[in-house]
Amino acid sequence: MLILCVASVLVHAQTVSENDLPEPVQKKFKKMYSKVTDADWSSKDDAYTAEFLVNKAKYSISFNEKGEVVGKKEAVAIATLPQTVGPYMSKNHKGFKMKEAYKITDEKKVVTYEVHSKNKAGDEVTAIFDNKGKFVKGGDE
Repeated sequence: MLILCVASVLVHAQTVSENDLPEPVQKKFKKMYSKVTDADWSSKDDAYTAEFLVNKAKYSISFNEKGEVVGKKEAVAIATLPQTVGPYMSKNHKGFKMKEAYKITDEKKVVTYEVHSKNKAGDEVTAIFDNKGKFVKGGDE
């Protein structure tokens, strides 16, 4: 559900200059990511989303107007995923190799993992797992 919300925000969002963000959003972002200077900001309704890189890894974080985090997506190493993810992907997506993974935390602090895999033909599959590594949903992109 969070992925759909984030995707919806990104599809219908407007680009925003960092200077045009509400002050609480600016302060919270700078406190959390003081070394990030080149975030791409967008907004939709009352949500402000920053996309940026930290050590070449992709991150996304969304705030409400009060500067409260309402969603966070951060790149994680495949090796750090719950142990059930690898066997599930091997069994259900033969010929696909896991390429990147994200830890998604929603406004209620519920964690899910998004795993992107690719085969030699270039086909991609995305699968979502809960915080314990149980498959939630997924399919071809």
